[in-house]
Order: sequence, then C-alpha cells, then structure tokens
Amino acid sequence: MTYRPSATYPRESARHDALHLYGEASQERLIELEEELQRCGPDIVDRFYRGLSTLPRSAQFLDSLSPRELDRLKAQQLRNLLMLAAPGLTSEHHRATALAVGRVHSIVGLPADEVILAQEILHITVREYVNGVAHVEALALLSQRLIRDLAWQIESYLRLKALRYMTLQKITQLAWGANSYTDLIFEVAQTLSAHEEIAGCSFGRPDPQGEFRFESISGVTTEAYFSALERSTGSTINAMDIGPAGRAWRTAQIERCVNFATDPRMISWRPAALDAGFRSCVAIPLAKPGGRPVSVLLLHSALPGGFTSDDQINFIEQLQTLLVFATARMEGQDRITSTVQYETRRRWSELLRSDALEMHYQPVVDLRTGYVAKVEALARLRDGERLLAPGVFFPALSSDDFLELYACGLRQALAHRNSWLNAGFDLGVSVNLPSSAFDDSRYFDITQRTLSDYDCPPPMLTLEVLETDEIAPGAGLFNALGRFKALGIHLAEDDLGSGHSSLTRLRELPFDIVKIDRSIVSLADDNASDVLRFVYQLTRLGHSLSKQVIVEGVESEDLLEAICMLGVDAVQGYVFARPMPARDLERWIEQYRPFSFDGSRDSRSPLVVLAQLLLWEERLYLHLGEKSTRSRAQKEATVLRPFMDPIEMMPPGLPSWSAEAVAQKTLVDAALEHGMISAEYGLVRQDLVRMLTGH
Repeated sequence: MTYRPSATYPRESARHDALHLYGEASQERLIELEEELQRCGPDIVDRFYRGLSTLPRSAQFLDSLSPRELDRLKAQQLRNLLMLAAPGLTSEHHRATALAVGRVHSIVGLPADEVILAQEILHITVREYVNGVAHVEALALLSQRLIRDLAWQIESYLRLKALRYMTLQKITQLAWGANSYTDLIFEVAQTLSAHEEIAGCSFGRPDPQGEFRFESISGVTTEAYFSALERSTGSTINAMDIGPAGRAWRTAQIERCVNFATDPRMISWRPAALDAGFRSCVAIPLAKPGGRPVSVLLLHSALPGGFTSDDQINFIEQLQTLLVFATARMEGQDRITSTVQYETRRRWSELLRSDALEMHYQPVVDLRTGYVAKVEALARLRDGERLLAPGVFFPALSSDDFLELYACGLRQALAHRNSWLNAGFDLGVSVNLPSSAFDDSRYFDITQRTLSDYDCPPPMLTLEVLETDEIAPGAGLFNALGRFKALGIHLAEDDLGSGHSSLTRLRELPFDIVKIDRSIVSLADDNASDVLRFVYQLTRLGHSLSKQVIVEGVESEDLLEAICMLGVDAVQGYVFARPMPARDLERWIEQYRPFSFDGSRDSRSPLVVLAQLLLWEERLYLHLGEKSTRSRAQKEATVLRPFMDPIEMMPPGLPSWSAEAVAQKTLVDAALEHGMISAEYGLVRQDLVRMLTGH
C-alpha cells in the first residue's frame, strides 16, 4: 500500500490555475484583503476556535492544551490565515505549508472529517468579519486557496496512513523472523523510531523491585530522557506508578498520556519529557488475552494527542497483536530472558568488541583411553571486577553481537590451541555455533578464514550446534551443515535430550557427535535408575547411527563409573575439571593422570550396580524375545546365570546374597508372566533396586 498523489489537473490547466491563484493577476486583488485580515485576524481566530469546540475530537484536543500552548496555536493559526491571503504566496510555499499542517493534524489525532469541517468553519468566519462586497474577488481567491490547502492536508493524511501500513509490514517480518527477544526489541525499536509519527521508542520490564528497566531504546532524545529520569529523585518509572507504563503493566490495557504539559499524573516525568521534546505517549502492554504482560512498549510523540485517532488506534492495536505473537513464539522456545537494562546491553556489546572476551576451557575425556581428547571453549566476559558467565550476558546480545562473539571466540580458541601444541599438547577444540549461523553466510566465511589463519587441521575443530525448535530439518539446513562439513571439521549436536530433538533430526543431519544434555544427568540423585536408562538408550541410538556420544555435566565419580559401563565414548564435567582459563589448562594437563575403569568387583557404588542391572535387563529382554521352544526352566536357568554368582552380585549392606537372589528370581518370574513393561514387573523391579542400592 503505497500512496502516490494523483495528477488532478492536466499540465496546462495546472499552470493556468497557478497563475490565477498565485501569479501577478491575483496580487492586486489580495492586497486590501490582507490588510483587512491583519486588522480583524485575531477576532477571526478566536471565533474560529469557538467553532472548533463544537467538533468532538477537536474539542478534546483543545481541552488537553495548556493556556500557553493554546495561545501559541492561535498565533500559528493567524500566521497561516495571513499566509493564505498573502499576495506574494507561491504554489510551492503553499503546498509545503499545507502538507506540514496536515501532517501535524494527522499526528495529533484530528480526524480528517473534522479537518474538512474546520476549513468550512474558517471560511464562514472570514466572511462574517470581512466585507463581502468590497472584497468579492479576493474572497473568491481565498476560498479556492482554502480548497487547495485542504486537498494538500488530506494528502498528508493519506501519506501517513501508507507509512503506518509499511511500518506494520516491517514489524510483521520481524515478528516472524527475529531469532531472539533481544533481536526483536532492538529491530522493532529501530523500525518504529524511524516512523515520523514516533519521536522515541522503548521496551521495558520491571525488575524484582518493581522498577522499570528499559532494555531497548531508540530515538534522538530517548536515551537522554531516561538518563534524566535516573538522575532525578523520584522520577524513575515503577510498576505501581500512575503513569501509562505502570498502568499498562498492571491492567494489561493500552494506556496513554495525551499531553505531558497538562496531565496531572505526569508531573514526576514532565520536566524530563518536555526537555526531550516529548509531548505525549502511549504504553502498549505485550500480553496475551487474559495473561500478564511480558513487556511494555512505550511510544513517545513530539506532539500532543497520544496516538488517539481511529487510524492511530488501529495501528497501535495491530502493532500490539504482532508483538504479542512474537513474544509468545519466543516464550514457547524459552527465548524470553531476564531483564537487562539498555545501558548494560550497550556496555556488554562494547566490551565484546574490545579485549574483554575470555575463553575458558573444559576438558573432554575419552573413556576408552582415559586421556583428554579435546576441550570445549566456553565464553566469559570481563566487566570490571566481574567475570560474566554466558547465562548472564548472552540474553543481552543481538544477532550481530553473537557473530562477533563467534569470530572472537574462535580466533582465541585456535590461538590457544597453537600455544598448547607448542607445549606438547595436541588438543582438539570444540566451539559453540549459534543456530543463526545457518541463515548467515558470514559464519561460514569466518570459520574457513580462521582455520587458515591459525593453520588448524580441520578435524581438530568441532562446532557444537545447540538444539532449538527453530532448527527444523530441511534442505536448507542440511546444505548449510554440509558446507561446514566440507571444510573437514566435526559437527556435534549439543544438549541431546533437552526437549527439542527428534529422530528425524538425529538421523538426517550430518552430525558426527551427539552430546547428552547435562540437565538429564543432573537428575541422577533423584531418579538414578531412569537417568541411567535414558543415557544408555541414547548412547545405543547414537552408536546405531554411527555417532560418537559424549555426556556432559558429570560431577561424581559414582556417576562417571556407571556411565563408563553404559558404553559412552567421552565425558566432560566437574568430576574431571571446571572450565578454566587457557593458562590454567596447560598446568592441569601436566598434572592429569589418565582415568581408567574396568568394571571390577571393587566398584560397588549404587549407580554402578544400577548400570549392571540395566545391562542384565537388556540381556533378559533379548532372551524373552527369542523364538525358542525351550522350556521355562531352561529359559530361567539361562537368564539367571549371569546374575546368580553370589560374589559377583552381592552389594554391600545386605545380610546375604540369597535374599538378593530371591528378588532376582521374582523379577524374572514377573517378566515371564507379565512382560517387562507391565506394572507387576515394575513393582518387583523397584524392590530389587531398593535392595541393590540401599534406598
């Protein structure tokens, strides 16, 4: 929807009209009228404004003005009236002025039909004060200029309406395409502040103390406005305030300030707002119907009105709908993050582009050899005395920030790898690759160039791709991953089992490695049996697809030994080492002794026993599935034999192995009679687990 003013008059007719309305022929007839209007103009304007008070929207707008603002408006109206009657007025000057007046009328919220009626009121009022007989020709010219003035004003209305539509189109694309809440609020703020009705734009949420923290700010004076509020005692915005932002947060309804200068509720913010050139605002809560707001969008205008025309209300409501959809989409993908103030976001973005990024490294131990096979590079950001973890500063980063993080982090990691290589340690390096890399070719270019710059053999680099719902298998994703694979590097699917994975993704995408999510193994203390079963089945699935399996987040030796029994290829976690700076890693490796575990009788922790039970159950399941004509007694003897050795299977703390054997026999009976997925089998198994683990 693009507005294009039509050519109302043919060229020759337009030239004739211009000469008639603005040329020398009109000047003599208008001189005396101009003098008359200079004399009685103030009375005409006063009478005109009394007439405007009969128009509902115009009356509301005039009532919102302060006496000083109303006097300025009347003075401007008088200047416009004298301009219309000026003998030397040109078509170009008239058009520019009328377009500007129409723009103001549209922005302050006056409906077009009242603007048309206002011109009629002005025309009638002038004729009441001016001698129609003495100035008949001049008044006819003035009437024609008023008609043309009105047409140009309406042109401004149509242009702004088209601009609103174009702005909503851009917001629609952002609502569907933004990769994160940070990207969304940054891009939307930039888009809205570029719209000429909006002088300032900001997104904010209350912190735990109820103080609004504005996370994205755009507009020439918007930052200065919020800085002034921070400096002024009692002027910060709170969720319990009576201003638009507080009301919108509490009611989940759109709230307005029609005029900062006269709204008594805005007295705390009035000085800073007027200094910033803000005259009105609207607060838009981003809340699903019946829900609580996720955030509040504040739009400020350089004019009174508060976005109250029908077209503006429609624009605001459509904008709200689009942004509520976008935030709901991100809530479903856990991408609405904690509140990070705009100043903090900007500072962290600047730090990222300085030397404040520090990569820390966590060893990944190959369970077959016991040696450190590689290290995972994990980002930290130095902010003064604080060293920020990813969970703190990642929510503040935009897409461009993440690209900078990847580029700097990869360079730093490969530089450290070369340093370790010179010290005699040939370690692979694993670096996280954001999902946005598959839609941004710059990531591939950076990877290719950095491998070359640091002379790194491609197989020594692993890129870890975090599972998210936004990564949907398809030709585009497969091709993007294929480009990285063609470099010779390894690809790992990070956090397998975190809730976003699918068999299709695991089977079709060219990952070399899968990493089992730390959130799974962290539950081992609560439900160890289910956790180990899950790890075992994911490991089998990964191996069946020819992928290496790594478990991350392992913190105890008992869990480590149990995982060793389940066939996992490699482990990382606090059981070996926490993430550490590059200089500390070199010293750690020098002191490290290779890990070994052979499943001997001495390893009798409850988790190891549960792992043995899982492996034994696997054999039991396979045995019960055999198409055999053997008798039940033959089957029982076969399946019980691996579990009936009293020395092999006696856990500590039990009075005798025979009691355990009875429980094992009961478990086999339940499997034979009811099947291994039956409730009966589950109850008997629980008894055996309690007996084996002591709890």
